[in-house]
Amino acid sequence: MNLEQNMVRPQMFHINPDTLHKWGYPLALAIFLTVWAAYMTLSHNWVLYELYWPMPLTMAFGSFVAGSTPQGGAAIAFPVFTKVLHIPTAEARTFGLMIQSVGMVMASWFIISRRMSIMPKVILWATTGSILGMVLGTFWLVLPGAYSRVLYTLVLAMFGVALFISRWVIPCPPRYQLPSEGRRIILLFGIAGLIGGVVSAQTGSGVDVVTFIVLVLAFGIYEKISIPTTVIIMALTSLFGFFLHGVVLADIGIVWNYWLVAAPVVAVGAPMGAYFAYRINRDVLLGFIMLLIAAEMITTILLVPFTGQMLAVVGVVAGVTAMFFAAMLRYRQQRIAVPAAASAD
Repeated sequence: MNLEQNMVRPQMFHINPDTLHKWGYPLALAIFLTVWAAYMTLSHNWVLYELYWPMPLTMAFGSFVAGSTPQGGAAIAFPVFTKVLHIPTAEARTFGLMIQSVGMVMASWFIISRRMSIMPKVILWATTGSILGMVLGTFWLVLPGAYSRVLYTLVLAMFGVALFISRWVIPCPPRYQLPSEGRRIILLFGIAGLIGGVVSAQTGSGVDVVTFIVLVLAFGIYEKISIPTTVIIMALTSLFGFFLHGVVLADIGIVWNYWLVAAPVVAVGAPMGAYFAYRINRDVLLGFIMLLIAAEMITTILLVPFTGQMLAVVGVVAGVTAMFFAAMLRYRQQRIAVPAAASAD
């Protein structure tokens, strides 16, 4: 008998997909919480909860929003921190990126391990653009704090109007894939990522919203595919933003304390939001998104002082945004052939 046949061949390391599906997220969560708790104990930082309890309280809801909608956790943290807690916009922005690097990364791992439908190539194209946009928005295209708050709210408001029209005024069956993957579509999502990256550099969130707008308005992609896709894009962008502020600029400062007390909350809340978005009815999900947009508009109107110059800028941006949204809806109606599909809940 051949000697090689008697030898015991070592088996290559292999992860059973069913094991990953069942235990991937719980194992990652257990590792993270163990490391976090050990650090908090060894550094004697449990007392931080007495000083910064509003941060985890805010992110208990913000992280759920991050996982269940195309709005990152910063979409809740940024307005609450700047309008209610009166934290400087730069700190609120940095916190948003840092906290999403935990919450949205954990939600992304939950999405992947649970084999939810995503669009990998869109993730690649948009994330590439968003990284460039983050660099531009961090070092060159920096907006004053008040403008970043108002413009982000404005884009969300315009998107809410377009989403309402898209779903309930001129509805069409949802699509489950892009019509093609040509250079124009690659360029379109690269530009969407670039714009969203610039916005994210100002507010901590934005590339997820911009990418979602293009997916839903221009191509009619099903929201339960669009949202997990944009969660992963925002997670990768947040990791890069954390690197920029933590390593390159080293300007985190006190935000590190905010992050410490809120990190375990988002590690649980964001995946819960992703599961919620996956399970609920489509119209309930869209209604939830619209409700959040309305709340953002109302708080901005009540809490942000407007100047004449700011109103002029808002008017110009609103007009340009409305034209782009109308163009995307028109493109979807005239150029995208929607295949017959069963209604999705």
